[in-house]
Amino acid sequence: MLSRNEQQQLRAIERWFEISDPDLTRALREGRFRHLGRLRRLGCLALMTFGALLIGLGAVAANVFLLFVGILALTTGVCLRIGALRP
Repeated sequence: MLSRNEQQQLRAIERWFEISDPDLTRALREGRFRHLGRLRRLGCLALMTFGALLIGLGAVAANVFLLFVGILALTTGVCLRIGALRP
């Protein structure tokens, strides 16, 4: 629970945001940024799938470059997804 002073400070910060950037305040209240989480998850999934496909193709073709790019893409997708899970 916030103290009375902290609540006043929080209200002052909210008023400052409303004055300085009303578009951002409106977007946050309306929840316009919720779809970005879904879009990020889909992007990570697509990157991981692309990486896995490149790894498979590189293994079948015995191509070290495809294996390397596939591992890089898969690792990047996993790292982005893990980073998105953090609070």
